[in-house]
Amino acid sequence: MVSIRDIAHLAEVSPGTVSRVLNNDPTLSVSKNTRERIHQIVKEKQYHKSTRKNKSIQIITYASRAKEMSDPYYREIRLAIEAEVKRLNLSLKRTIRIDGNQNDNELNTIEKAGAIIVIGNFSVDALHKLQSYNPNMVVINNPHVPKSIDAVYSDLHYSMTHLLDKIKGLGLTRIAYIGGYHTIRDLDGTPTSNATDVRYKAYQAWCERHQLETIALLNGWKKEHGELAVKTFIEHKQELPQVFVAGNDMVAIGILQQIQENKIAIPENVKLISFNDLEVIQYAVPSISSVHIPVDEFGRTAVRMAEERINQTRKLAIHIVVEAPLKSRNTFKV
Repeated sequence: MVSIRDIAHLAEVSPGTVSRVLNNDPTLSVSKNTRERIHQIVKEKQYHKSTRKNKSIQIITYASRAKEMSDPYYREIRLAIEAEVKRLNLSLKRTIRIDGNQNDNELNTIEKAGAIIVIGNFSVDALHKLQSYNPNMVVINNPHVPKSIDAVYSDLHYSMTHLLDKIKGLGLTRIAYIGGYHTIRDLDGTPTSNATDVRYKAYQAWCERHQLETIALLNGWKKEHGELAVKTFIEHKQELPQVFVAGNDMVAIGILQQIQENKIAIPENVKLISFNDLEVIQYAVPSISSVHIPVDEFGRTAVRMAEERINQTRKLAIHIVVEAPLKSRNTFKV
């Protein structure tokens, strides 16, 4: 590949002169013949001026600041992205939050980023619109992303099924699932539908396959929804399940606190397992067993995938599935 130095040698001028001619520097004093000679050599040698890569990454999330404060899941993903961006010497543009309060003009800035990383349950139509703004796009933890868009996620259907097999292997068959629904949003922040959570779908299918009773409460994802689940069993004088499986850590903390408040022995009388395994639950007493959703790995991998797009070292979209193993602690031991 011909360089500016090669062109300078052929034109018998300095590399600086070639660079200033090609950049149309108005302060350069050089003859018309010299300019024409440089441009002729550039044409003959098919020299193309290299463009500086845009190494900026923009996060697009549907988590508001308030949601990030109440649900550490979204905050930890964002922090993992920020750490990897810094490690790779990239830059980070201001986060765009699609929470219904965003400025519509913010979307026009997306195309100016080197790549975008999307967090949250957006509709397929919304994802295609984002891709039209910026084709260098990676989506985190959404297995329903079109195959033409980069994505990194865990197979939670498999993780739930594998977990339930382990529980049944210990002779425990009265298992309850406590969780909620996922809101899918469009780009203006408007909810388009409430999707049944993949963990509940896997639980429901597993119970049906093993001809076991389905015991589920889908009230939401906050700590109070975990508390409400235990209160519902006690107030209705229903037999408590042998195992509570919580859809996320905040629900699990609510279940644990309500079980302790009612002086129910855990794990002796009731066992508890959560999903996510964020730092917030590792120091609970007793420590809560959890399926580890690798948010740090999501963040690191998404940034590396975005960098590949920026550097044009990969043109085909890929989906990366990251393992989500059970971290066994005091509330449930395999």
